[in-house]
Amino acid sequence: MSIFNRIKLGIFIPFQIPSIICHIFLIYHLIFNRQLRHALQNHVILIFLITNCLLITIDLSMAYYFLNNNLIKENNLNFCLAWNFINSFLSNLSVFLMMWASFERHLFIFYDRQIFNNKLKRFIFHYIPIIILIIYTLIFYFITIIISPFCSNIEHFDYNEVFCHRACYIHHVIILSSIDLLIHKILCSILIFFFSLFLLIRIVYKKKQRNQIIRWHRHKRMTIQIISISTLYFIGTLPSAIAESLHIFVKSDYDGGESMIQDELFLYLFYLTSLIIPFISLMSFPEVYQKLRFLLCLKRRTNTISKVTYSVRRNQVDIPVLNIKKSTIKPI
Repeated sequence: MSIFNRIKLGIFIPFQIPSIICHIFLIYHLIFNRQLRHALQNHVILIFLITNCLLITIDLSMAYYFLNNNLIKENNLNFCLAWNFINSFLSNLSVFLMMWASFERHLFIFYDRQIFNNKLKRFIFHYIPIIILIIYTLIFYFITIIISPFCSNIEHFDYNEVFCHRACYIHHVIILSSIDLLIHKILCSILIFFFSLFLLIRIVYKKKQRNQIIRWHRHKRMTIQIISISTLYFIGTLPSAIAESLHIFVKSDYDGGESMIQDELFLYLFYLTSLIIPFISLMSFPEVYQKLRFLLCLKRRTNTISKVTYSVRRNQVDIPVLNIKKSTIKPI
C-alpha cells in the first residue's frame, strides 16, 4: 500500500462511521417528525441525504477495497461495472439534487404564494422535477455503463487504475463524455454556486426593504443551509470535473504531475465533502441538533453517575462487620 493510500484511508475511515450515524439521525427525524416532513423545502434535502448516505456507505467502501490493494484483484469486471455505476449514479444525482435545491430556494423565498399555493402547482413545480432528475440519472448511467452499446468495457477497463480507468464511453464516445463531464459536472457545479450566490445577493438587497425583514427571519435558516452545503459541494466537485475533462479532451502532455494530482487528490475530494455534509446539515436543523445534544449530555451524565457509584462502592466501609467485631470484645 502506497503512502498516499494510507493517508486517504487514515482520513476517510475515522469520519465514515460518525458521518453515517449523523446521516441516519437526520434522515430519521426528517421522515418521522411531522413538522419537518411536511415542510416542502426539506423534501429535496431528505432525498439528497439518503443519496449521500448511500454514497459514503457503499461507494466509499468499494474505494477502500481499491486503496487497500492498489488494484482490482482477479480482474473483476462486475466489480468495476458496479463501482462505476454506483459512483456515477449517486454522485451525479447528489449534484443534480443540490442544483435543484439551490434554484428551488428562490421559489420558496420569493414566489412561495404564487407557485406553491395549491396541490397541483406543488406537484408540478416541486415533486415532478425531483422525480425527473432521479429517473434521468438512473437511465443515463444504466445505459452508458451497464448496457454500454457504444463500446466495450471489457476491453477498456484497467484494473490497476482508480474506478478501473472509468467506463469506456468517457474515453471513446465524445458526445456522451461531453454531456457527462461538461454538463453534468462542470455546468451543474457552476450553477450551484451561481444560484447560491444570486440568492444571497437577492436576500441582502431585499433585506434593506422594510417589508422584507420578516420574510428574511422566516427563511434565514433555509438560506444558510443551502448556501453552506452548495459552497462545500462546489469546492468538492468542480476541481475534479475540470481535471477529468482536461485528462479526456486534452490528452497531450497530461500524463505527468497533473494526472497524479487528479488520481491522488481530486477524485477523492468529493468523498471528503460528502463525509462533512451531514454535520453542516445538522446545524441547520436546531430542533434535531438539540435532541442530539440532549442525548449526548444524557449519556455523559449517565456515565458520570455510574462512575461515581462504582467508586463509592469500592471505597465503602463494611460497617456491619465492624459492629460485630466491636460487640465481641469483652471489657476487663
